[in-house]
Amino acid sequence: MKRISFLLFVISFFCIKERVVAQIPDSIVIVKNTYVWNMDNEENIDSLYDKQSVVITEKKQIKNLMEELSKIDDENNLLSIFGIDTIYIKNNTDRILSLYSGRYKFKWNEQQKNFILKELGYIQNYKNELSDYLSNGCCYGMHEFYRYEFVISPYQNGEVANTYVSRKYSSGFIMPYTDKNGNKIYNYQIDKFISKIFYERNLKSLLTGRKLLKEFVNKIIENNSFTLYDLAAYSYLKEIYALKSDFQIISFGEMSTRGRYVWNEKGNPVKITLKNDLMFPNVCIQFIASKDGKTLYSCDSLKKDYKTIINRIQSISFIMDYLKNDTTTTLDIYYFNNRGINEYNIDAVNKNPIEWKKQDDYIESFEWDRKHNIKLSFDIDEAIKISERLYCGCNYKFSRDFIEKAIFFELNNKETDANSVWFLLPDNNVLLYIMQGQKVLDYDYSDFGKYAGLQYPCVIFDKNGQIIHKK
Repeated sequence: MKRISFLLFVISFFCIKERVVAQIPDSIVIVKNTYVWNMDNEENIDSLYDKQSVVITEKKQIKNLMEELSKIDDENNLLSIFGIDTIYIKNNTDRILSLYSGRYKFKWNEQQKNFILKELGYIQNYKNELSDYLSNGCCYGMHEFYRYEFVISPYQNGEVANTYVSRKYSSGFIMPYTDKNGNKIYNYQIDKFISKIFYERNLKSLLTGRKLLKEFVNKIIENNSFTLYDLAAYSYLKEIYALKSDFQIISFGEMSTRGRYVWNEKGNPVKITLKNDLMFPNVCIQFIASKDGKTLYSCDSLKKDYKTIINRIQSISFIMDYLKNDTTTTLDIYYFNNRGINEYNIDAVNKNPIEWKKQDDYIESFEWDRKHNIKLSFDIDEAIKISERLYCGCNYKFSRDFIEKAIFFELNNKETDANSVWFLLPDNNVLLYIMQGQKVLDYDYSDFGKYAGLQYPCVIFDKNGQIIHKK
């Protein structure tokens, strides 16, 4: 019985082989369509720019290409096609995590590890990453004004036997190819064949197996980096929970960016959002605590200072009146380790005597031009204004002792994306440093500048909302 079955298999194999050979077309025409970005038509962004065609008549090339085109892929099983074993992933998430290259430096505390192992064991994440990987370079962009498409048409007895159309792409892979029945073919060998025929030099190299898996692990971890930074703060629960004596802890997490809130601290500080009954409903404190060895900067200074800070901020009548009427706007008071302003903001808003001297020298340089009747090709007043921002900040030239006692706070509205940065100064006047959006409080952006985007009003108000003009 086994011998008969084997004989039937051999007969079937040769019959199939003969049928495949019989179906080899006479020729294959490959057309390369080049499209240019039609920016004026959102419904049809492609305009055909160029068409090239190549006719393949060499039998061996035809046979090889048709064999590759016959390898239709199951789109539900693409991971295995590219050498990624989903069963191995589910059963070995710890080993999968070890593939991470470490671009972001995580210590992997218990909360971080539990979270990321779950993400690394979720197969849909890998399917999503594979989809992104294969579709990369799909579209027009800032430096991509052309897209390409290949149409493969086998001819048998003068008639088109089938049609295989690639995706439209600006860079990356040419695949997948779709036949006239809607079947998809993800075959890199076809990409290589076309690249050789048309001398395509920008063909993307294909990763498979472990290398591709490592690529996806890195992407999955980087996609979850914000959550992982938040969870990093669990390493300092003792220090964070010490604030429960005075506050309700709304949230906490490690910060990963530099700039407005973080200067040159070693490592990433922890941001803790705090609330208590002393604060108005839409007011809270953002405590930025730097790492001090294996612990956080002591919260003793905050506990000592916060009542005075809250009272001073909430005594700014024109801002508090606005917050009572607009409950969608929130006010965040910032406290950096042991004071209400950090070095970044001191430098940004005030600069220092060395920088002020550079501005004085710059202005003085124009005096020489005037004396010698040299006409400059640019607007001198505008140049001085830009230089002033660079070297003098808001150009109030506060003393160091004065500005370092300021309190930084922000107004935010999630509905309108409006944001503004303020400093409560030691004399209880308020400096509006930055605004972004159509309005800040009841002031339109045009009250301070030409544009609704980011601008620097650098306007000082008294606590009742009256603008104090520069002398």
